[in-house]
Amino acid sequence: MTIEGLDDAFVAVERERKRLVVHAADVAVADELERQFATRNVAVDYRRTAAFDEGFVVIRDADGRFRGTLGIDQFDTVLSPETTPLWALEPSETEADELFDFLENTLFSSYDRRQMLAATREIEDRAWRAAEGHLYAGFQRTAALEAQREAYDRLSARGELSVTVFTDDDWDKALEELSVVSASGEIGQFWFVVFDGTVEENQACALVAEEREPGLYYGFWTYDPAFVGELVAYLEDTYDVPEA
Repeated sequence: MTIEGLDDAFVAVERERKRLVVHAADVAVADELERQFATRNVAVDYRRTAAFDEGFVVIRDADGRFRGTLGIDQFDTVLSPETTPLWALEPSETEADELFDFLENTLFSSYDRRQMLAATREIEDRAWRAAEGHLYAGFQRTAALEAQREAYDRLSARGELSVTVFTDDDWDKALEELSVVSASGEIGQFWFVVFDGTVEENQACALVAEEREPGLYYGFWTYDPAFVGELVAYLEDTYDVPEA
């Protein structure tokens, strides 16, 4: 797809509504998964079966196509926020690529600023470790940029990494290597962090979220290189992004 606005990215993800079919002896298992996915663009169905002690989950996409089967215990490992936040998971850590792919392109809602910062840190860390490529971050307002200025000063001085930040009001303070783009409209509504992954496509990642209520965000994250590339192209084509 060609992105013509940050809200277009939401449309693309919403079209990919996923479905979990829970096979278990106890309906409470399905109820718990439905509760955990209550803030996501995910449907949960229940099928009673006593053939397996723990039960299992069939993953299907929006068209009903089979995506994978996982045991309930694997879901417990991935979905427990006390163990590892969803945004920090790697496929190699979960040993469940199908589930990871399933989770990353679903929508979340009602994330607060603490959760958003934690998700943002995962992407910033990838950019820091790569020490090259392009990192784009939308802070909505300059006050938010001020709060993250030390971290982004360090990022912008890291190796060959190019960092551009966006705010919806003017930034009038001197910065050494950090590029600031001021623009109105959607920039004040969306919190986004996009890393192009430089030459390693598997490092490309992005988080896009809209502040639909004060301090509460609705959005998604993705590790799809093509999708990340669309976001990068949109930002570079739409806004006056300085050349690296």
